[in-house]
Amino acid sequence: MTRDFAKQQGWRGGARRLAVLALLGVGCKAGMCGSGSGPLSAEERKAMPGVIAFVSERAPQKDVWLVRPTGEESQLTRGPEDEYPIAPSPDGAAVMVVAAAQVGGLHVEQLRLVPLGGGEPVMLTEPRGRARNPSWAPDGRWFVAESDAEGFSDVVRQEPRAGAEVKRLATAREGNFEPSVSPDGTQVAFVSSREGDPEIYVMKADGTDVRRLTAFYKEDMAPKWSPDGKWISFLSDREGRTRVFVVKPDGTGLRAVSGSAVTGEEREPVWSPDGQKLAFVAREKTEKEGKARIWVVGVAGGEPVALTDGKSVNDQPEWSPDGKYLAYASDRTGDVELFLMRADGSGQTQLTSAKGADWLPRWFVPKEPPDAGRAVSP
Repeated sequence: MTRDFAKQQGWRGGARRLAVLALLGVGCKAGMCGSGSGPLSAEERKAMPGVIAFVSERAPQKDVWLVRPTGEESQLTRGPEDEYPIAPSPDGAAVMVVAAAQVGGLHVEQLRLVPLGGGEPVMLTEPRGRARNPSWAPDGRWFVAESDAEGFSDVVRQEPRAGAEVKRLATAREGNFEPSVSPDGTQVAFVSSREGDPEIYVMKADGTDVRRLTAFYKEDMAPKWSPDGKWISFLSDREGRTRVFVVKPDGTGLRAVSGSAVTGEEREPVWSPDGQKLAFVAREKTEKEGKARIWVVGVAGGEPVALTDGKSVNDQPEWSPDGKYLAYASDRTGDVELFLMRADGSGQTQLTSAKGADWLPRWFVPKEPPDAGRAVSP
C-alpha cells in the first residue's frame, strides 16, 4: 500500500495513462520475456505452493477472490463496499482487507479480518477516513496501521480482534504513514513528515527510541523490511524520478538498488522470500499512453533484469512463498488479468480470465485450503 490509498484504488485508470518504456540494453534474455518460452505446464502449476488473494472487478463493487496456481477460484468477500486484500495473517488462517466506501460524500475505510475457514469477518476498526497500510507482527498477535482516530495520521498498534485497545506509537501533526514491522517484531519502520518533508524513521515496537534514517529535502516513502531484516527498501524522488532505494536499519548503506541502470520511474518493490532480490515495476513517464515492465535485481549489486517485455502494462509483482515464481497483473489481453511466471521471467501464463479487472495479488500459504466456490462474508 502506498501512502495515498486513492492511488491504489485508481490503479486501473492510472495504468492506462502510464508511459511507454523504451526497450533497454539490459533486460529479457532471448525468448524468455512475454510468451516466448511457452506457458507453465499443468504439472508445474500443481506443484506451486499456496493460494493468491486478489481484487476482482467482475461485480459492480470490488471483491476479494482467491485463486490457486492451477486456476481454481473462490470468492472470499461479498460486502457492498469495495474490498482489497492487504495482508494475509502470518498463520494463514485469515486475510486482512481494507473495505472502502463513500458515506455522505466522504471516503471511509475499515480494516476487517476475513477468516478463510468460514465465519463472519472481524471488524478491527470503526469506519473512518484513514484505516490502512496494516503490517503484521511475525507471531500474528498484533499489527500496526495508519489511523486518523485521534490525529491526521498516526501509526497505531492493536491486537487483531474487535474492540481491542489501540495504542498510538507515532504521532505528529504533519502525519505518520506506511508502517512496516521488522521480521523479528522488535522494530517498526515508517514515514513521518514531522520535520518538514517525508523521511524514513525506525522505532521500537512499543513506540520508543525513534530514529531518523533518511535526510533529504524530497520525498522518501513506502519502507519495507527485507525478510532477513538486513535492509529496508523505500521509494524516493531525490534524483528527479522515483527510484527504489535500500538502507540498513542503522541508516548506513543507502543506495539506489538499480545502480546506474536507467529503468524509468520505479515503484512497487517487493522482496524475495530469501531477502536476496527485489522485484519492482518501472514506467516511463514521458508518454501519454505507456507500458510498464517488471524487473528484478540482486540486493548485493548488479544490473537489473527485465522479466516482462515493454508491450503492455505489467504491474504489482508478488513472489510465491518459495521464491520460485511471481504473480502479477497485466493488461496484455485487453483486460487486466493475473499472470504467473518463473522467477527468471520464463513460462508466462495467464491465471485469471473473468471479464473485469483482476489485480493486487497477495500470494500466501493458507492454514487450510479454502473450498472452491464458497463465499465467506455476507
